Amino acid sequence: MNDGQKANTSDIERLVKASQAGDRNAFDKLVRLYQRRVMRMAVRMLGNANEAAEVVQAGFVKAYLGIGKLRNPKRFEVWLLRIVANAAISRARAAKRRAEKVKVAGYYENKKNLSPVERASARELKEAIQQAMLKLSKKEAKAIALFGLKDLSHRQVSEIMGCSVEAARWHVFRARQKLKGLLKDHL
Repeated sequence: MNDGQKANTSDIERLVKASQAGDRNAFDKLVRLYQRRVMRMAVRMLGNANEAAEVVQAGFVKAYLGIGKLRNPKRFEVWLLRIVANAAISRARAAKRRAEKVKVAGYYENKKNLSPVERASARELKEAIQQAMLKLSKKEAKAIALFGLKDLSHRQVSEIMGCSVEAARWHVFRARQKLKGLLKDHL
């Protein structure tokens, strides 16, 4: 099997089992087989090739360290995509938090004439959104983050979450309903 060739399921399964047995060359082949696909997904999620490359590298390291825990070698691709997607989501959330802090700090620095009521209102809204997101189930929060914040399709969300397209649609729908109800006093 060449790196340029598409591997079949039995080849992947054989490489995964060899990797689980400690064969680093087998894992290197898996990396070469999935590098482009994983990178494309990370770039779509993060919108930045440099950040995506860092996330992909971290994802492959995590996969290498955890491959022994993978029970079904046939599910390697989904497992790997999920690892990288979760890393990308974490990175995006961290970047968003940093950007929000900078934005809020800059806003208040540039708007020294804001009334105490306006400042309190802005803080209250931000806090309400954070609290509302915490009240969503893990699946709902992940689905709405991927679909609503990252502009991924329901199909892409379903692949990353490891569920059907219908389930992904349901999680997005429920998240929207809950957020609308939780934030009704603020919007």
